[in-house]
Amino acid sequence: MDWLEERLEKTAEYIRNLSFRKAMVAYILVLSVIVYVLSYLTMVLCWQWELSEWAKNEGEDLRNLIYMKGPLWAYGYTFDSETDRRWLLFLDFVRVWCPFFYAFAGMIVTIFIFYHKRLALPLKILKDSVKQIRENNLDFSIRYDSADELGNLCDSVEDMRLELVRGKEEMWLMVEKQKELNAAFAHDLRTPLTVLKGYTDFLARYIPEGRISEEKMEDTLALMSSHLKRLENYSRTMKGIRSIDEVPFSPEWIRIGSVEKKIREVVFALGQVGDIRIFYGGCTLKAPAGSNTPNSLGTAAEEIRVFADENIIMEVLENLLSNSIRYAGTEIEVVSEYDTQKREILLAVRDDGNGFSKDQLAKALEPYHKEREGAEMDEHFGIGLYICREFCKKHGGTLDIANSIRGGAVATASFLCKAEPAFGENSIYP
Repeated sequence: MDWLEERLEKTAEYIRNLSFRKAMVAYILVLSVIVYVLSYLTMVLCWQWELSEWAKNEGEDLRNLIYMKGPLWAYGYTFDSETDRRWLLFLDFVRVWCPFFYAFAGMIVTIFIFYHKRLALPLKILKDSVKQIRENNLDFSIRYDSADELGNLCDSVEDMRLELVRGKEEMWLMVEKQKELNAAFAHDLRTPLTVLKGYTDFLARYIPEGRISEEKMEDTLALMSSHLKRLENYSRTMKGIRSIDEVPFSPEWIRIGSVEKKIREVVFALGQVGDIRIFYGGCTLKAPAGSNTPNSLGTAAEEIRVFADENIIMEVLENLLSNSIRYAGTEIEVVSEYDTQKREILLAVRDDGNGFSKDQLAKALEPYHKEREGAEMDEHFGIGLYICREFCKKHGGTLDIANSIRGGAVATASFLCKAEPAFGENSIYP
């Protein structure tokens, strides 16, 4: 009997997927057949009943009576019994009007069945869905297993719900990105301002004592001017973008010596603020074994040119230093290296603070995570390392954090660069 059940299931599915027009025609046809059958049976039954009553009253051959007088109707005769007359009149009435009664009653029943089978459930689903959407609750799904018009309408409402969900998610993401951008902007303004404060403190400390030469003062003012210009450009850039992902990556040919010089400037300026000592030993070169490339950054090595975005490198350095100053005990060490084989600039910043906990090592690179204990929670956005990671990604590099074997935390940023030969015939560059 499995084939029969399967056949019935397919038939039911076919009927369920009929369009309203075809379904209504099918319902009317079924109604017509039922009305015809019931009317025929009722008329035959009433006629047979009437014939039996006529036979009792006429007492002669009914066929001759019908042949002579035509159709037998109770209202055309006089009966001895009023009860027999009324009963035959009732049978006449039923025989004549039963098709109309069955048709009217059948239409009422058919309408109720059609509504219950084809309209009630999808209308309830649509009503509940609209109520949920009106209440701004999109955590539901719309499913109606039919391919008719209301089934298609339910599918359309479900598509609309999914679009609303996507729109809501995009809006939420946009708000989060804007929040992230605002936090990044506020965060990144601090370090350049701290650098400028360092230069200001340096000048305020030594100018009254006459311990700064005119040349040194001019150099310091020039450095302050360059930082102000960089700060102005950064503000203009942040105003025109919608997320950190849109921060422009603008590499250009720069010399390794120029990067080292700017690192020294930032280290010097930040070293003037507070009691934290910042050490920087200069940039070293990491060359393949067997090459005659110098290991320290000498005069020739300073001429190595790399295709890199100096602004991004300095943003990362300043953010790492800013975080380290917040958590360091007494000193910070900055190390820079250029890997001539990988063509990669490395920056490492180590402090002598408490380091990272196991949980913080896993989450410190996420946005709005307070990197380590001891932060000024009302002023700390928890976004510094996240910004550094995103900037390193833009430059084809990575950001790694760990606890130093000497104590404290260490953050290492890498920046992948193109490069061109700058010294000797044995240069490793093509």
